[in-house]
Amino acid sequence: MSKGGRAALARSRSIDHQIDEDREKKQKEVQLLLLGGAGSGKSTFIKQLQLHYGGGFPESEREIFAEQILKNMTEGLVLIVEQMEVLGIKYERVETQQNTIELLGKHPRVSMKLILSRMAEDEEAALKSQSNTKNADLSPQMSNLRMGNEFTKSEVDMIQEIWNDAGVQCCYASRHKFGLERLTQGEEYFLENIDRVTRKNYTPTVQDILYIRQPTLGVIENTFEIDNLIYRVIDVAGQKSLRKKWIHFFEAVTAVMFFVPLSGYDEVLEEDTTANCLQDSLQAFHEVSHNHYLEKTDMILFLNKKDLFMQKVKKVSIANCFPAYKGENTPEASLKFIKDQFIQHKPGHKQVYIHVSCAVDVKMMRDILSSVIDIIVEINLRRTQNL
Repeated sequence: MSKGGRAALARSRSIDHQIDEDREKKQKEVQLLLLGGAGSGKSTFIKQLQLHYGGGFPESEREIFAEQILKNMTEGLVLIVEQMEVLGIKYERVETQQNTIELLGKHPRVSMKLILSRMAEDEEAALKSQSNTKNADLSPQMSNLRMGNEFTKSEVDMIQEIWNDAGVQCCYASRHKFGLERLTQGEEYFLENIDRVTRKNYTPTVQDILYIRQPTLGVIENTFEIDNLIYRVIDVAGQKSLRKKWIHFFEAVTAVMFFVPLSGYDEVLEEDTTANCLQDSLQAFHEVSHNHYLEKTDMILFLNKKDLFMQKVKKVSIANCFPAYKGENTPEASLKFIKDQFIQHKPGHKQVYIHVSCAVDVKMMRDILSSVIDIIVEINLRRTQNL
């Protein structure tokens, strides 16, 4: 064989070897894209992955979550005192009102509308300077706006005093009258555990960490190794004005996990109070499942927040969201109707695996995750066989 022939053969073998390596790498790596509206449970799902497959949350590392817990709790308390004026509820003590004014000055509640508006301004300014912001997360300016200041010991004491005021307690008991703005599940949880989470040397529990709400306003990627497979999990912001970025991550996706807050059937979006939360999820699911870039991509649908849904639906009918619903006002019948709505909105050829979940329930999510991992392994096997 000539020298040129040997060189060509070596190049061919090198290319074949590279192809084999790429194929093996693709077989061992799956990319999961987490989509859904804000507050649907995507970030909590990732915490469950961390808990069950990523080493968990060692007690020695949990202290870093304490500040965010205080922030969540304070945001809930500020909403309550704002609603006191709306509902005409008076403070029990004059000192409480003075403390509230001071607290509001140091830790104001920042609306999602303002945050998104500032983000749009930042992005526009960045585009003018030709910066690439496609995958950008919060800028330092926005991060500070969201997080606020750190809490001093005197401020924590002040929070407890405000919470213990009889007027504040009366307003909290009337929280079903708050209207469009409502306390989150985590805010209620932390306020009801205020004595424990404000205690000196407090260390957050795993359950506390699961209840923390910190909206994703950019793109967060996490990697997990499970049974010799690398799972690359991408969480993309779910606010309506940020969903245009979703399409940037459709390529090479093994499966899309779409999250829906079941309990949002009588709620509006935080960033758009004219949009019903569950109807918005249904529309977004339709658009994603019919996107031609995802034509051959399987979807896993999480109908999340089952716990809140089961409590709420006994008092408030889903007919508020679906006027056509004429069924019984029971959790089972209501859930079946909602599930059918999503099934009707998917393309006929597309496989959609459905799980009814509660992302803060450790035992339930352990069982669901086990099932989901089996599904993803099956999807990945089919995908690699077609390479």
